[in-house]
Amino acid sequence: MTYNRIKTVDVAVVGGGPAGLSACIELARHTGIKVALFESETELGGIPRSCHVFFGMRDLGRIYSGPRYAKKLDRLVRKTPTDIHTSATVTRIVPARDGSLHALDVATEEGLIRCECRCILIATGCFERSRESRRIPGSRPAGIFTTGSLQQVANLQHGKPGNRALIIGSEHVSLSAAMTLSKAGTKISAMVSEDRQVQTYPLAAKVIRTVFGFPLFRGVRIRAICGKKRVEGVVLECRETAERFEIACDTIVCTGKFRPDAALIHHTTIREDGASLGPEVDMNYMTSEPGIYAAGNVLRGADMHDICALEGRQATINILAHLRSGRPGNDRIVRIRALDPLRYAVPQKLLGHGSGNWKTSFRTPGVSAQVRRTMKKVALEAWSGGNQIWSKDYSRLIANSRIVIPVEKFNWDRVDFSEEIVIKIASDAP
Repeated sequence: MTYNRIKTVDVAVVGGGPAGLSACIELARHTGIKVALFESETELGGIPRSCHVFFGMRDLGRIYSGPRYAKKLDRLVRKTPTDIHTSATVTRIVPARDGSLHALDVATEEGLIRCECRCILIATGCFERSRESRRIPGSRPAGIFTTGSLQQVANLQHGKPGNRALIIGSEHVSLSAAMTLSKAGTKISAMVSEDRQVQTYPLAAKVIRTVFGFPLFRGVRIRAICGKKRVEGVVLECRETAERFEIACDTIVCTGKFRPDAALIHHTTIREDGASLGPEVDMNYMTSEPGIYAAGNVLRGADMHDICALEGRQATINILAHLRSGRPGNDRIVRIRALDPLRYAVPQKLLGHGSGNWKTSFRTPGVSAQVRRTMKKVALEAWSGGNQIWSKDYSRLIANSRIVIPVEKFNWDRVDFSEEIVIKIASDAP
């Protein structure tokens, strides 16, 4: 393969969102380390560039709007010696073999370049499932968006997506979609959810529905999208009674159901976690390939952006240790796995000395999990072999939201290191 240019750095960061930018800023505190950042968009900042409020509390110590948060990180990283490449799409990761360097193939406006490096941080984020991936039947008219594409049209291009919109989903991001539609001058016909319980905080959902004046239909699914050139409406079906009814709208917004943007690890030796669909990592954020790390929403789908930024920072600590002495020496590693209706546990590998590795707090990322659906009055338990090593009662677990697993509170004296640790729901009372 012919490259227009070959460059060599210590660390290559893939992704210019909160995790990637925070990692570059942290690495710049250490002189003598050459860092290159590759971002496929024309601007840095990631998803927050087109979002609303509540960004930056954990990592920057104050609340920003999405655009201001993105600009703040942009300004900070541009003050560093980081070699920044925008409109630069990484097309392939080539893990090191036999003492060679890791390599990235990057498509840029100048042509294809190769970047060779000692360490890679994958921070490519996540994306929402589209109408096609949700297998929603019906025609293919104009007027169908994800939250991300909606926010780009409304907040970045200052356009009006339509006159009346239907929101599919009831996650946190669904409320953000409602605010974006209202700001753009689009009325909301309804919000619909397949689940009986909303997948966000009930009070927040009630406030948004009251302020913007739209109904919420729970326990329904879309049976058809009507319209040829443009959306004209949807046919909904009650899951319990099979009763059908139609709602008129010219715009549909598919929200939530995030999954990691982890295509770069496909067809490589970097191991993918079948539950999270992102790269499998240990507590140092290192993947199955020594020197290749991953942080942020590429690990599990959507989470708060300040948590992603903190993960980017935390990953740099381990990257620096790797640059100094090679692969960190972990004395014992034990795997952790979540059982349905939990979606995943991330990281998937814990360092065996347990309680000394991470202390759960507001400003530490830690081990986390999510549930597939909102649940009330349940208990989470951790088991190793036949031993229960931790449990906690919850009045409510919100679907697709971070549940912190305080591994430092596990009874590590009862852990069987020849077995995996299993996280499960003790009682299921939806």
